[in-house]
Amino acid sequence: MKKILACILGLMLSTSAIADDHAVEPDDTMEWTLRKGLRFGYNYINKGEESEKLSSPHLFAIGFEAQQTMAGGSWLDLLFIENVIISGLEQSIIAPSANVLVGFEIINALQVGVGANLSFADPSGDDNYVHLVTGIGWTQAAGTFSVPIHLVYVPDINGYWRLAVTTGVNW
Repeated sequence: MKKILACILGLMLSTSAIADDHAVEPDDTMEWTLRKGLRFGYNYINKGEESEKLSSPHLFAIGFEAQQTMAGGSWLDLLFIENVIISGLEQSIIAPSANVLVGFEIINALQVGVGANLSFADPSGDDNYVHLVTGIGWTQAAGTFSVPIHLVYVPDINGYWRLAVTTGVNW
């Protein structure tokens, strides 16, 4: 709990970097676009069979995600992703996690990001609740909606890394 509070305090007290704008022409039309939607998928926890709480290292995941993009011009957009996921319902457990990623969206479809993962359980018992998270995905337009498919990797210093595949619908 002390590590979580220290991380939250560090994020609150951190200041943003101020960049020289000589390389970027000011544009008053630059706006953020918001997409949000439901997610569901599959999680695998390496060494999950060692956990007393899990009956299997394979978990169903369901959650909600928000994505903000800022158009960069022709093919590259800036991307922010936040999501909250609950895993393990099929094993009668609730294993929540939250992710915040920054990255790029290429040609309005391919997404690549990296960020922070906060898990509320640590199978190793070492209180490692904060991890790196990396993701890559494809979002296909479907009329008013879009359908994302993402592959996510969360490394762990004790070998309890996680791999997830999710899909859903954005509006």
